[in-house]
Amino acid sequence: MNKKLTGKSRGIVLVFIGLFGFFGVVGDTVFERLQLEVNGTVIASRDEPSKAAPRYATYYTLRGDDGKQSEYVAGATDASLERSLPAGTRISKKAGALGYWINGRRVDFPLLFYTIPAFFSLLALFLGLRQFLSGR
Repeated sequence: MNKKLTGKSRGIVLVFIGLFGFFGVVGDTVFERLQLEVNGTVIASRDEPSKAAPRYATYYTLRGDDGKQSEYVAGATDASLERSLPAGTRISKKAGALGYWINGRRVDFPLLFYTIPAFFSLLALFLGLRQFLSGR
């Protein structure tokens, strides 16, 4: 059975790809990073399962400027901050910013890396909507 997709069907597929690419891949990572706020000095850290594992996480205990302790988990995605930082490391990340500071050194977010898939996702969304609405 050789069935070809109609214009509307192709449009729906492109819209789905565009939405998934933009919100599922790009938007989720960027939004999560923008929400993150971490300020303090690392007083303890633990890598789990271990630093040798390809997708390990680091569990941090931080002491803020006010003396209060907080916990932060750095995972294996760009939404998280750097992993495997030793005790004594100062971290400063404000909500609404993509970059952050480690011991006075700025760490930037790989914005260009996310701009390319965002562009192609929005292009797929635009072409899909155009094709769906025209019905060709």
